[in-house]
Amino acid sequence: MARMRPASRVGLPARLVREYQERPVPRTPDSKTGGACCAPLRLPDLVRDLLALGVHPGDLLMVHSSLRSIGLVEGGPETVVDALLQALGPHGTLVVPTFTYPTAGNPEFVFDPIHTPSQMGAISEAARRRPHAHRSIHLAHSIAAIGPLAETIATSGGASGWDAHSPMRQVFNRNGRYLLLGVPYQNLTAMHLCEVWLELPYRKPRVSQGRMRRPDGSTTPLVSIGTPPLPGHPGSDYNRLGQRMEDAGLVNLAPVGNALARLLNAHDLRTAARDLAREDPNGFLQQGDTVTQLTHGHTIESPSGEHCVIDPTRIYGAT
Repeated sequence: MARMRPASRVGLPARLVREYQERPVPRTPDSKTGGACCAPLRLPDLVRDLLALGVHPGDLLMVHSSLRSIGLVEGGPETVVDALLQALGPHGTLVVPTFTYPTAGNPEFVFDPIHTPSQMGAISEAARRRPHAHRSIHLAHSIAAIGPLAETIATSGGASGWDAHSPMRQVFNRNGRYLLLGVPYQNLTAMHLCEVWLELPYRKPRVSQGRMRRPDGSTTPLVSIGTPPLPGHPGSDYNRLGQRMEDAGLVNLAPVGNALARLLNAHDLRTAARDLAREDPNGFLQQGDTVTQLTHGHTIESPSGEHCVIDPTRIYGAT
């Protein structure tokens, strides 16, 4: 069952909250209950919201997402990917995490760039499956990209998913933008990149040995380098830096469907991360039993993760 943190009321700009609250909630018959349910969001609704948030045609955009946070979408995650690509236009590039770290440690795991699904949610998997998507090679931390920079990003670097030449660092180094689509900063992989870039002492490279499946079905050894925390790590609090950036006006906030969406750029993140690390070398680490509570929106905890929403009663699948 989903559980709502005792979070504050929505703290978005009053105009955006008013516009969201005044949106009609169309009802359609519910065949299971005989009552009514919310009509699904459509492609034009999502494109409108993404553009209002500040997504620009031509952006290099890495997206971390929750379909449940957005709400019921006509066409499901495929429609969300369509909306992202339409907002970015033909000159924009979409990047999504297609990580497999939940199962990469299994000795029987074989990474198949073509067929191994993303374990980062339905939207990332829908993007990975697109015919023009390019996927990087990494046992645990691959990405998929669509657009003019897709092949360049996906094929950059070597065994490391985190060093200066890695695909994820390409987004960071090119001053790309990051979209948190209904998820907190805890999901923002670029925070982990900042820790590696800043050479914080609790992140050290570790080599993993695995196997990869070739297109012809044969397998070959795959060496991948990650940067897991050292033993004794208390847990990460990436919300702390995210909240500081919001307080400084460096993050765009707006609804995309029912999701609270956050949009920021790599340059601002880099500067804010460096400043925090100078003030407090443990600034990315959890202090105490909980992480920083975000002051905008509502954070819903469920077995599938955390969901940042405008209206808890409109979360898809809420019970």
